[in-house]
Amino acid sequence: MLRATTLAAKIGLRDQNEMEALISHLSDKTYLPVIRSMLTGMFALAKLPEPDHGLIIKIITPALRAYRLEPTEILGDLFFIDNWAYALTFASEEILYASVVGYGKADEPLRKFCADIEEGIKTRFDGRRVRGMEFDWKSVDPRLSRYTRRRSALYRAFSDEDPERVEVEFKSIEPNYNSEDAQVARLLVNIEIRKFILKLAQVVKMRQKDAAEIVEADVLQRILSLGLVMEEYLLTCKQDQHTICVVPSKDDLTKGPMPSLRCSVCGRSFPEENLQVIYSLTEKGKKLVDHSLWMSIWVTELLKENGIRKEAIRWGLEASGEELDIMVEDFGSRIFFELKDREFGLGDAYPFVYRTIRYAGRSGIVVTMDKVSTDAQKFISEETKRRESLINIQYLEGPEEAIQRGVRELIEHTSLLQVHRLVRPFSQTIGFDLWPIIQNWMDTRIKETSKNKVAATADNSG
Repeated sequence: MLRATTLAAKIGLRDQNEMEALISHLSDKTYLPVIRSMLTGMFALAKLPEPDHGLIIKIITPALRAYRLEPTEILGDLFFIDNWAYALTFASEEILYASVVGYGKADEPLRKFCADIEEGIKTRFDGRRVRGMEFDWKSVDPRLSRYTRRRSALYRAFSDEDPERVEVEFKSIEPNYNSEDAQVARLLVNIEIRKFILKLAQVVKMRQKDAAEIVEADVLQRILSLGLVMEEYLLTCKQDQHTICVVPSKDDLTKGPMPSLRCSVCGRSFPEENLQVIYSLTEKGKKLVDHSLWMSIWVTELLKENGIRKEAIRWGLEASGEELDIMVEDFGSRIFFELKDREFGLGDAYPFVYRTIRYAGRSGIVVTMDKVSTDAQKFISEETKRRESLINIQYLEGPEEAIQRGVRELIEHTSLLQVHRLVRPFSQTIGFDLWPIIQNWMDTRIKETSKNKVAATADNSG
């Protein structure tokens, strides 16, 4: 999955001239600066000498003034090396950001990028300036991008703040389940199995012959083997069919005092009475069905399978007495999920939209095993239009394949959005869109990766 990873350090640059010196050093280290290369390319076409720092600054400064940017705003650049794209940005709060974009783990290329930045500052800047800088690179909080947009003039043209939104501390828990729970959750996605389990939760106990009308025998055995349902034995009177007792196994009727006990109505001994298999939910089964915990597990598994970091997923959010099922903070976005194993109705829509807006969600995702009612869809459409697209509410409706596809597409879009936000301020400053360049670069990387995989498979098979 495409990901932009960012580190930040308290490194204050005084002016654009210092940034140019740093970019020049990175260029010498084989980082190819996109914006500066465009400028030098134009000079080359005009058969002019390569522009020096002073001339580049003269070209850049009018663009900054045109957008009424503060004097402290300093333009960085985008770079390409092999399979990675890099971004160097400077915020007005005197923080330097180093970002790496690519597929796969970026720890090593990002570490090297930061080391090369540090080397450039130490070799190109005055020694007295360097003494006051802190080269302690730290991970940027997933929500920091919003803070940066508020503070940095580069982002003012793209403000997406809503006065109704507030930052709060959520009470929440980490996803807590094991591989067997995940296996059961995937099983409950099947509508036939889920109906049986929910019916069993409703009636508490069910006879074998009634269960056979709802679920196939082989499926029932699978459910039993996973510890979701347990077998018990119902002892009834042969004369009037009243219930005598329930025992956990047949053997209990032949142990201890049970064989000597007799029915108070017909006088038969217990082993002589009718014995029927009945089913009930185990404690594990009750736990997974309660509040649709199985859905939280299943959706969490889908998120992880599609590139969301485990530590970025939180369950059971609560703030000011209001609850949300799942929150994801990854790829620089906050996304809330509402999960329903039934229809999502108008009564569900209002509180979910309100909470998503109030607690600064970029998107709200409804996941329902049934459907979103027409009234709920109408309300969501009207509400998002009223807010001029400050919030995006999507709904993923069953069956299983549609939800899986929807989660995959959601995460792909979110990852692209993260990279787009990184590139967008550069585009705004220079006056034309750099995003198509990044898109073409990403498409090329994907094709090369696929080609390498095919080649590796062919080599292994040969």
